[in-house]
Amino acid sequence: MAWYVCGPTVYDSSHLGHARTYVSLDILRRVSLRLHRDGVSSPRPLYVMNITDVDDKIIRRSMEIVSDGDEADPIALARFYEREFWQDLECLHVLPPDVVCRVSEHVEETIVPYIEKIMEGGMAYIIPENEMRQSPSGDGNEGRNVEGSVYFDVRAFECITEGKTRYGKLAPDVVASDFFSWTDNGANVNNHIDGLDENQSDITNDGENLGERDNSLQILRQKRDPRDFCLWKYRPRNPHPSSSSPPEPLSVSYPSPWGTGRPGWHVECSAMIERLSRDFETTHEFRIHAGGVDLKFPHHANEIAQAEAFGVANGGFGGASASAGACDDQSKSESESQAKRWKEWIPHWVHTGHLYVKGRKMSKSLKNFVTIREMLGVSKTSNGEPTTENSRDDDKKDNSSNGKNTDGTNNITHENAWTSPADDFRLWCLGLSGSYRGPATYSKERMEEASVIREKWVRFLIEGQESLDRWRFSTVLDFDNADSKYVNGNVSFSGKGSTKLWGHKELKLFQTATQCSINCQKAVLGQCSNSINGSGKGSFDLDGTTFVKELTFLAETGLAYIQQVKMNRINTDNPQTTPPPPPPEEPLRFVLETMRSQIDLVGFSPLTVHAGISGDNSLNLHSTSATAKNTNYSKKERALLDEIVAFRSAVRSSAIGGLRKKDGIAAVKEILGLCDEMRDYVFPSLGVEILDGKVGDDGRSGGGEWRYCSPRNGNKK
Repeated sequence: MAWYVCGPTVYDSSHLGHARTYVSLDILRRVSLRLHRDGVSSPRPLYVMNITDVDDKIIRRSMEIVSDGDEADPIALARFYEREFWQDLECLHVLPPDVVCRVSEHVEETIVPYIEKIMEGGMAYIIPENEMRQSPSGDGNEGRNVEGSVYFDVRAFECITEGKTRYGKLAPDVVASDFFSWTDNGANVNNHIDGLDENQSDITNDGENLGERDNSLQILRQKRDPRDFCLWKYRPRNPHPSSSSPPEPLSVSYPSPWGTGRPGWHVECSAMIERLSRDFETTHEFRIHAGGVDLKFPHHANEIAQAEAFGVANGGFGGASASAGACDDQSKSESESQAKRWKEWIPHWVHTGHLYVKGRKMSKSLKNFVTIREMLGVSKTSNGEPTTENSRDDDKKDNSSNGKNTDGTNNITHENAWTSPADDFRLWCLGLSGSYRGPATYSKERMEEASVIREKWVRFLIEGQESLDRWRFSTVLDFDNADSKYVNGNVSFSGKGSTKLWGHKELKLFQTATQCSINCQKAVLGQCSNSINGSGKGSFDLDGTTFVKELTFLAETGLAYIQQVKMNRINTDNPQTTPPPPPPEEPLRFVLETMRSQIDLVGFSPLTVHAGISGDNSLNLHSTSATAKNTNYSKKERALLDEIVAFRSAVRSSAIGGLRKKDGIAAVKEILGLCDEMRDYVFPSLGVEILDGKVGDDGRSGGGEWRYCSPRNGNKK
C-alpha cells in the first residue's frame, strides 16, 4: 500500500491548520506501520508527500522581497520555506515521508508528457495567446505548434468515458448547484462572472492571481465549459511590450510544446502519482490520497478527472485510447466490447477538517492564523525576513542546521517531560479536537486542557518508575530505616525483603491495564461502539477521544495504586515502626509498559514516552543519560530529595510538638514558617511538590511525601 499526501505550497511559514493535518495523518500512518510490524500488512506502507514549489503565490512573494535591480528567484524562496517546513514537522515529531516530490523537479520529464497524453486522447485543448484565438482546425487540438495555455476538456472527458465515470466526484452539492449552473451556449457567462465573489472567482479561474483578473476573465469566456481547468499556464519569458504582465522568473519557466510556462496547480499531483506508480509498481499500489478538506474540491476532484482521462488515453481504465469522435461513431455495444474492466484510480480519500480560531477559519489570506513556530515558542530568523541568498544550494548543505536560525543560533525553546507544546498539540489533535475529519477550534484554553491531561500521564510515568526503582531488588529502599553504604561507587542496601505475591489491588491494576490496551486498540482501528465519527458500531475510523480517555483513566488508576502503597508504608501512630515490604514490582511494570507502548503508538515524543526512565534502569546514582536529563532528575537527585524531605519532616514534627507544649513558641513558629516556605516556594520552583503527613494526637507528624510537578514560580510573602 502507498499513501500520497498533498504537501504545502512553500511561500510562507506553515500555520496550525497545516500542523493539525500533518499530525493527524502522522497518527494514522503510525497505526498502519504498527499493523505492518505485527504482520497484518506487507510490505511496509510507502508514504509520499509533494512539495509545491512552483506557484503564483511563491512567485508573487519572491517579487515582493527581492532587492531593487535583482531578479526574483521563486525556487530559492521555496527552498527556504521548505527547509523551515521540515524543521517544523520534526519539532512536532511527525515522521518524515519516504518519498518527497518537488514539482520543479518533475515538470519536463513527468508533467509535460502527462499533459501531452491527455491531449492525444482528445480531452484537452489550447487557448491561443493574443490575436490567435483559434487553432488552424478550429477545435484547439490539431494546432500543436500554437502557443497558449492548455485546458482540460470536461465535456470531452465525459463523452469519451461514456458514463463509466463522471467529473466532480468529490464536489459538494452546494458547489455543484452554483458552479455548474451555466447554459450550453454560454449565454449566461458574463452575468455569472459578474455575480462571483472573490473566492468563487479564484476557484473558477483555476487559481489565477486576482491581480490578473481581467486577463483571467478573458480566458474564462473562451473556455468550452466553465468547469474546464488549466493544465499548462503559458507564460512568455519576454512578454509583448503592450502586456502589463512582468517577465516570468527564469527559475520557474519551463519549455513545452505549447510555449514556455509552468504547470497548472491541479495537474502536478496526478502526474507525479502516475510516475511513482510506475516506479514502485512491483511492490506498492497507491490506495490512499490525503490532504486538507479545502483540497477536496476542486483540486482532488480535478486530480481524479485528469488521472482517469490519462488512463483512457493510455489504453487503460475505459480501454484503448479514444478520440472525441468515438462518442458519435461507436455504439454502446461496440464500446463495451473494447473496454477493459473499469478500475478506480485511488479508492480511499482522507480529508482533515478546517481549523478555526476566534470563530473564523484559520487562513493566511484572512490574516487569521498562528504559525507552528509561534505555538512551539520558536523564534524568528535573525533578521526577521527570509533571505533567498544561496538558498538554492540548501540541499547540498549539512542537515545539522535543523532547528537553528540562519545565523546558527538555536531557535527551539527548551522542552522537558513536563513542558512540551508539541506533545500537548498532538494530544489535542488526537483526543480534544473532535474527529480529525471534522472542524476544530483552536484556543489557548484548549491547549492548556491538553497540557493538564498530558501532565497527569507524565506524573504517573515518573512516579511509577520511581516506585519501581525503589522496589527493584526485593529490598525496602527507605532512607529513614534502611542501612546503606557505598561500595565501589555504588549504593548497596540492606533491609526487609519484598513479596512476589499478588494481592487484590495488583490483580485489579493488571486487569485495568489489559482492558485499557484492548480499548485503545479498538479506538485506533475504529472498532469502538461509541465512535465519534457518527457512523456507529464497527465504523473503521480513528477514535482519538476514547483513546485519550482510556490512557487518562489508566494513569489515574496507577497513581491511586502508588499512593495507596505509600500510605500503607506510613504508620501514622508510630513513625518508628518498620514499614511493610513493598508489593511485587511486576504489575506496576506491566502498567507502565502498557502506557508507554500506547503513547508511543500515536507518536508522542521521547520526552513523554520515556518520562521517568533514567537510561539503564539501575540504581547507579551517577546516571547522566539523555532521558534522565529530559525529566530533569537523576537517581542521585532523588536520593537527595528523599533526605531533604525526611529532614524537613523531622524538624516539622519537633516544632509542632514544641508548639503544643508552649515551649519556645516564637522560635517554633519561625521554624514552621521556614518549613512552609520550603514547601510552598522552594521545592515547587524545582519541580517538586511536598505533601505533609497527618499529625497524630501526640503531636508527632506522620511523615511526608513528595512528587514531581511542573516547575512553577511563586512570590514569597
